[in-house]
Amino acid sequence: MKEGGLVRGPLLNAFLFQVFNTSSFYLVMGLPMMLYFKKLGATATVLGVLACLAALLNVFQIPAARFVEKVGYRNFVLRGWTSRSILIAGVVLVAVLPGPIDDFSRQALMLFLLFLFNLIRGISLSGYLPWISAIVPEPVRGRFLALDQAASQAALLLTVAGTAWYLSLTDQPSAFGLLFGASLVLAVASLFYLRKIPDAPTQGTARAEEIPWKAMLGHPPFRQLLLFHAVVMLAMSGGGLFFVPFARDQFHCSDSLFLVLHLMWGTVFVLTSLRAGRWLDRLGSRPVLGLCMVVMGIHWLGWGAVAAHLLPFTWGTFALQQTTAGIGLALYSSAHLRLLMGIIPVMGRSHFFALFSVAGSLVAGLAPLGWGLLTDALAKFQIGTEIQLNGFVILYAGIALIMIPSLMLLARIHEERAASTEELIRELVRETPWRSITRWWNRRPFA
Repeated sequence: MKEGGLVRGPLLNAFLFQVFNTSSFYLVMGLPMMLYFKKLGATATVLGVLACLAALLNVFQIPAARFVEKVGYRNFVLRGWTSRSILIAGVVLVAVLPGPIDDFSRQALMLFLLFLFNLIRGISLSGYLPWISAIVPEPVRGRFLALDQAASQAALLLTVAGTAWYLSLTDQPSAFGLLFGASLVLAVASLFYLRKIPDAPTQGTARAEEIPWKAMLGHPPFRQLLLFHAVVMLAMSGGGLFFVPFARDQFHCSDSLFLVLHLMWGTVFVLTSLRAGRWLDRLGSRPVLGLCMVVMGIHWLGWGAVAAHLLPFTWGTFALQQTTAGIGLALYSSAHLRLLMGIIPVMGRSHFFALFSVAGSLVAGLAPLGWGLLTDALAKFQIGTEIQLNGFVILYAGIALIMIPSLMLLARIHEERAASTEELIRELVRETPWRSITRWWNRRPFA
């Protein structure tokens, strides 16, 4: 199947679903919701609870997995996404409730609705990846996942830019009702395209006890990939947490600059994803993941050099750092999912996906707590003046060092038909950036 078939056939609906779903989720669970709670006077504890909801409630994928194949992939996911959309309507109503209702009551109502929203999201997610894995042919999974990631990130960038423009015009809590209303409209649009994705046959109505969790963890390729993913998520959760206090405390980074930096790495993410799919299908996931670990290590060492005042906090440094961030995140997002789809057995597919997703979400949800404590403990540590050894240098160096055990774990993962690192490097050297850009432009993959 060629790229044109991916974006013009039935799977076009999967891309469009992700576009509208990504934008909808950002508006109701991303920065806009954080700002709304801040306008209501929410404490840091409340904001912390809000930030952990999506990751921690993914744990409900495990009990939900036993019902996915009984109900059917398409029906299971559709029911969950429909319920989510109804709850977004409730979020809109709370945001536009009459003024006399106090802010504490609004916070309580909103937290209750968002808890239910993320609970249903966690349950319904257990059916989505098995469904997509079943309908996307193995030879084009890399291209499909890369295009899917590119479409989602492009939608997110447009949503971030539109939200920033809208919020620059108003600062009233009631104005957020319009943003949450837009999330509802986008959720309905995502449902429209979700219904058009073709269903896939399941493996019957086997009971969960026939595929025990211990036996799943004993499946060597799955266990090795799970450990690798957990280590990478440990590093990435720290990298995402450190940057905000690092940029604010040391360099007084403004809100607008944070937005610009997001747009920079997001653009690189999209461009890299458009090219990464062909590398994945031609060379395999393991060499691409190896390259990703090296790039992310360079990225975190770069911020460590900035923290040590070895590199200046300038636009040139921003370009380098956001380029490495965009490349690394794009490669990882597509490659690890493609590898997961290839190593899990068809029988019990829903359970394997649920266990993998929950393990990653728990690390992503709980690791920032430990990283935050470590950041606070090192906050006042500093040696030197012009060139410094401070807490952020230690933290970024520590994250970069985590890439060493991740590469060791990656080397233990078996993948059939995976190319060597040398072949990947030859591919990168042969495909110059300009040649890749012009090739994609001439093909017009989204036309």
